[in-house]
Amino acid sequence: MATQTIWQRFTTWWQHRHQTAPELTITDGVWLEQRDQGHYRLGLTSDAREQMGTLSFVDLPILSGDHLEAGDDILEVESDKAVQNFQTPTAGTVVKINENLMADPETINTNDQATNWVLELQAD
Repeated sequence: MATQTIWQRFTTWWQHRHQTAPELTITDGVWLEQRDQGHYRLGLTSDAREQMGTLSFVDLPILSGDHLEAGDDILEVESDKAVQNFQTPTAGTVVKINENLMADPETINTNDQATNWVLELQAD
């Protein structure tokens, strides 16, 4: 078994520590993260949340299995400032929705994309 030099070990360590985060596409207040080929996770951007203020109500007018066209409503949110609808930037079939948002709307106010996502979509 060949031993690695200190430089090789450092390079390996550095690459694992500094892997880039998945690229996000942002459209009209919605972020879109590609998870697998044609499989996306969507959520509300931090800028959109900041403009709305603290969100107190979330409505997801869609179900798993629904087919969406680009521009279809995917989320309605309410804050003390406004009520606003957000649309999907791409067409596809809803694979999964974040049911926790309905039970606990405060979840969407965090900057943690692992918990504040809205839906997962399989693009056409």
